[in-house]
Amino acid sequence: MKYMKQFGIILAVTCVGEFLHQFIPLPVPGSIYGLIIMLLLLCTHIFQIEDVRDTAEFLIEIMPMMFIPAAVGLIVTWGTIRHVVVPLLVITVVSTILVMGVTGSVTQAVMRLRKRLTSKTDAVISSEAAENRAERSMIPLDRRIRLKIRIQLIRGRRWKRDHIDRKLNNKDKDHGKCK
Repeated sequence: MKYMKQFGIILAVTCVGEFLHQFIPLPVPGSIYGLIIMLLLLCTHIFQIEDVRDTAEFLIEIMPMMFIPAAVGLIVTWGTIRHVVVPLLVITVVSTILVMGVTGSVTQAVMRLRKRLTSKTDAVISSEAAENRAERSMIPLDRRIRLKIRIQLIRGRRWKRDHIDRKLNNKDKDHGKCK
């Protein structure tokens, strides 16, 4: 039943996109309208991604099968296409290369922008971490050990605090005698 609901949501959004294609006089396919509507619905949280995830993943997995009718259509209309097959192949190859190039350039630009933004964030975080390390190194050794023991106690480890504190106090006294 869950899959029927998810498929119904996807189908309804697709139908709305097709209706928009009929009523809006722009050369935009209905599927693009549907994708934009679905994006808006997901961004505005009218639908959650979990509402369509399983069915969408299934549809993506079977996408290669969706090209079979198009290929059969090309075979059926071969007599008509035969005269313009060379221009169609050239257009297909050129547009594929162009789309790959634009996609790669946009991806590289986004990666560079992300790297610049994260490097600034990392610089702030690393300076804060360095300050924290400097503060920690200023704590005396016996206090650091006690802090570690208390942290381990908080994490649920069963330490005998009195026994360990006595050992540390004895070591402190021993160190005091040497001076």
